[in-house]
Amino acid sequence: MVYWTFKSLFSQPMALFGAAVGIALALILGLFLDAVFRGEASQILTFVERSPGEVWVLEAGVENLHMARSVVPEPAIAATGAVTGVKTFMPLLYRDGLLGPRGEELFAYVAGIPADPDQRTLWQQTTGWTAPEPGGITLPRPMSAGDGYQLGDTIAVSGADYTVTGFSDGTFSMANPLVFIDEADARRQFVLDRGANMVLVLADTGIDPAILAKNIEAEVPGVRALTRTQLMANDYALALDMGGALIAMMGAIGTGVAALIVAFTAYAFVSVRIGELAVAKALGAPQHQLILSAMVQTGLVALLGVALGLGAIVPMQAALSAWVPEVAVQFSFVTALQLGAATFVAAELAALIPAIYVQKVDPALVFNA
Repeated sequence: MVYWTFKSLFSQPMALFGAAVGIALALILGLFLDAVFRGEASQILTFVERSPGEVWVLEAGVENLHMARSVVPEPAIAATGAVTGVKTFMPLLYRDGLLGPRGEELFAYVAGIPADPDQRTLWQQTTGWTAPEPGGITLPRPMSAGDGYQLGDTIAVSGADYTVTGFSDGTFSMANPLVFIDEADARRQFVLDRGANMVLVLADTGIDPAILAKNIEAEVPGVRALTRTQLMANDYALALDMGGALIAMMGAIGTGVAALIVAFTAYAFVSVRIGELAVAKALGAPQHQLILSAMVQTGLVALLGVALGLGAIVPMQAALSAWVPEVAVQFSFVTALQLGAATFVAAELAALIPAIYVQKVDPALVFNA
């Protein structure tokens, strides 16, 4: 029976390959939608993740960075720096704005990089992003590949023109790209002569950022202090509310469609072999061996399809980054393995239907035919 199982499986190589490709495409569908969601969420959190701030001090009542406006007055900034356990503090300007020519603007976030040389150097070393000089702007790199912006070009931010002086990686999302300008330009742009929108705090060695955040709130009136982890969690939850939930729902639908494709492919693969299984039954093959044969064949096809799907992840990541740089995608091998396992189970369950149907076939009908 083992010999027949493998002989039957490889007797039609094109059908075998076609079924495997169908399963692979179904798996890729689910992985792609998941990758888009992960990519967009990752881009939204990049600024908080890479900036030099273990504790983020915002205006009281503000719990997240995106879709919120915060102003920390100058006295509160000075008081924050005086809290025990604060090693370094960096006032930072950060506001939303409209990026691009009139009528084609993108909603973007604009960060004003400190003019102080020491803080500017710290920011560049920590983030790896280039701090622009006065009158300049650093754009996300996909805007160079996708929109054609080059060094020396001019782009408007809420009506004010800036010269493109650099590009940054990891700062673009379809919802809200992040751009950098000089602090002096940002103060003029935001109409904020004093104070800042937030204060980034680095803790002394051995100081727990969570404890430092509580101490800052206790000692500095009118501010809300959050650890990096807390702020990222809040922004991630906001991203879900703003559209990430829709992308996640699309991912779930895509996964469901993929499961149906897998089930249909597995069902069709076994169904075309009903005649062979019926003949084997007529020749005296035990029922459990027939079912096991169908399951083994389908399992091997599913594994081949999963292998093809997993093997496509790296080329797809590179191709999408090159051809569609505006869409952030981030494939997860953990998710791929989980979907691969679900694909295998779905295929095996689908294969049971025609295999069990064979058990009801009268062997005499095979010879009568």
